Amino acid sequence: MLLGYNVEELKNKKAYSTAKEIEQQPRVWRELYNILLNQKLEISNFLNPILKREGIRIIITGAGTSAFVGNCSEGYLRRNLKLDIEAIDTTDIVASPENFFYKDKPTLLISHGRSGDSPESLATIELAEKIIDEIYFLNITCNKNGSMAKGTMGKKNCLNIFMPEESNDDGFAMTSSFTCMLLTDLMLPFINEIENKKELFDILSSEAERIINEDAEIIEKISRNKYDRLIYLGSGGLKGCAMESALKSLELTHGVVNTNSNTPLGFRHGPKSVINDSTLLGLFISNNSYTQRYDLDLLNEIANEPGDRKIMLFLPEEMNVNGADYIFGLKQDFSKIDEAFLVPLYIIYAQMLGLFKSLNLGITPDNPNPEGYVNRVVKGVIIYDYCK
Repeated sequence: MLLGYNVEELKNKKAYSTAKEIEQQPRVWRELYNILLNQKLEISNFLNPILKREGIRIIITGAGTSAFVGNCSEGYLRRNLKLDIEAIDTTDIVASPENFFYKDKPTLLISHGRSGDSPESLATIELAEKIIDEIYFLNITCNKNGSMAKGTMGKKNCLNIFMPEESNDDGFAMTSSFTCMLLTDLMLPFINEIENKKELFDILSSEAERIINEDAEIIEKISRNKYDRLIYLGSGGLKGCAMESALKSLELTHGVVNTNSNTPLGFRHGPKSVINDSTLLGLFISNNSYTQRYDLDLLNEIANEPGDRKIMLFLPEEMNVNGADYIFGLKQDFSKIDEAFLVPLYIIYAQMLGLFKSLNLGITPDNPNPEGYVNRVVKGVIIYDYCK
């Protein structure tokens, strides 16, 4: 059984890879910890001098889900490294590199990629080499044989960190690849003391196992609701979680469910107009007591408005909260853990919902776009020579 489904049934419905890759996450996270532990010295020797470089600028990048990794980790890395850090999509960089790359500014480019073959990611690396005088590359990728890894292998200004092989998802939608790359980002400020993070990985993995074992059935029931609009909201790093969550259902339902994302504060400024009686909202609540007040204020506001929309609430702990139709509280103590570590747990709910909704709609989750208009690795992108 996988996520409550018979394996043969999943294979017949072309959903096996996606289901397996969602369920395997707790196990591959433990494997990731060992990878980072074994590569500690290499990562430290590469990163430490760069992070001490005066005026260093750090850009976290990727395309699609790989870009959302940076949206989730940007604030966390800025807080913990106390450096100039920005998350910028490769799709933005390639179209207008002069807006983001500065010749005289020493830069570390942290690139994320499941396949390592996305044309914009490869072009971003080439543009950085062409434009920036002092450039360093840290590639976090799931594919040892990808062009990103092969093109930078052995260069003194480059380091590749390879995720567990199983995280190179076969399914169309990125799942375990996303969470592994994100957890790698979150370990970078503490790579010198990675030995002390084993307990954290164990807590995350065991909580993820509980979510999959206990909550999948409820999420499957939610997926049977007749909604065609799905909105996810989150503050801080959870904004990135909301973005990735929205993309998962959009991808896996082949766009049948129209999805969007925002922050609880930003949602009031126009986007809230999307709510109607066929809307499902998911609110990711922060464990930061200050931020949490804004999250819960919006819940109270929407809950007291008329209409038949449904609300899912994802909480960092079991709390007495009214106004939601479905409430999911984490069972272990995450009160003293940075909110960034809630993302790998919260996102599992969104991954499962996207998968279950896809199955209910009769779509094939492992390849929801059989026409080939959208592909697992983007095709059809022409990269033009950059001349300044």
